[in-house]
Amino acid sequence: MVNISRRRFLAVSAQAAAGILICPPMECWARAPRKFRLSFFHTHTEECLKIVHTPGRCSRSVEKKIRGFLRDFRTGDTHPIDPGLLDMLCKIQAATGSRGTIEIVSGYRSPQTNHRLRQSTRGVAKKSFHMKGRAIDIRIADLSTRRLRDTATSLRSGGVGYYAKSDFVHLDTGVFRTW
Repeated sequence: MVNISRRRFLAVSAQAAAGILICPPMECWARAPRKFRLSFFHTHTEECLKIVHTPGRCSRSVEKKIRGFLRDFRTGDTHPIDPGLLDMLCKIQAATGSRGTIEIVSGYRSPQTNHRLRQSTRGVAKKSFHMKGRAIDIRIADLSTRRLRDTATSLRSGGVGYYAKSDFVHLDTGVFRTW
């Protein structure tokens, strides 16, 4: 049994109480993860999708919805989508204050679609990140594509391609690079 005097007990108790008042428990300091509301419009299928995404944590229901939404619209093929793309969109939203609808020009591409596009369009990569579910081509309704490009570039979170004539920005989860 510990032998502690009443005076020592009261002093230690007072110090503990003061410590709690001055320095609240750590869980009070911890911030709840920020959730982002992302609204999408697919320019080819004219479908809309609204999701809530927490960067670094992609729920199964969001994974399933985004996989179907970003399917190859030419073939109907689906593929898992890298949640890092959603994280990038959240970072862009946080950096710009944008709440605009994200217009999808291209999401997942099957190898067949990518091959056909390579034959008819300049600039389509043979090993495109689109075929891996790691790239999207977008516009955001309340941002110019130039500002979207500049913001994405400043984040240095992956590939950023700017297609001024076609008015869209390519984002991917590869190593940082621009074109």
